[in-house]
Amino acid sequence: MKERDLFEPVKKLLEEKMYCKVYAEVANFDVVGLGNSYGIVVEMKRKLTWKLIEQAQNAIGLADYVFIAIPKPKTNGNRVATRYLKQDGIGVIYIDENCAYVHSWGKRHKPSRSLRDYVLPHHRLTTGGVKSGEGVTEYSITIDNIKDCLRFRRSNEGWMTVDEILEQVQTHYSNPKPSVMATLQAHWNKDWCETKVEGRKRYFRLKRKSVKEGISHQG
Repeated sequence: MKERDLFEPVKKLLEEKMYCKVYAEVANFDVVGLGNSYGIVVEMKRKLTWKLIEQAQNAIGLADYVFIAIPKPKTNGNRVATRYLKQDGIGVIYIDENCAYVHSWGKRHKPSRSLRDYVLPHHRLTTGGVKSGEGVTEYSITIDNIKDCLRFRRSNEGWMTVDEILEQVQTHYSNPKPSVMATLQAHWNKDWCETKVEGRKRYFRLKRKSVKEGISHQG
């Protein structure tokens, strides 16, 4: 069973039993569920590991409830790791024959920041557990089109406003301008996109390394 195969059972559990809207790959977390007054993070792996526990611990400041999700183990597993989970108030979800259920709830945390601040429209289109770059989504198509637009910008040293980008790029967003503005400033896009404010306008351009890589790929 691959990590992404865990997503659909977890998504169904969050929607049907915890009454959440479900998003994937939000702020480097596998699955996020948003209820009316609470947020849930679920980190998924094919087995219980210390890395999985560490990833779940990183969500404690953002989510009311934090879970790990793993296939149901055949034995009691690592008792020391289980003790750490209980100590940190992290719950456990088991997946058994494509059905997910809560094995232990953990405790409700008091997040210092809101998960909602990190959720963007494309997170509803993504599958949790999918490695970066795998698969094609409406979001990835939009990003590729924006990269191409910025790559071939010849004037103003490559800088473009969102309005200029949207003159050339069709996006999947229902409200394109604020969505593209937020997406291009998101930390997960900083490896290829840089931004500046000049004359009360915000500009974006492809980082020079990304421009060179694009040209070499085409050559």
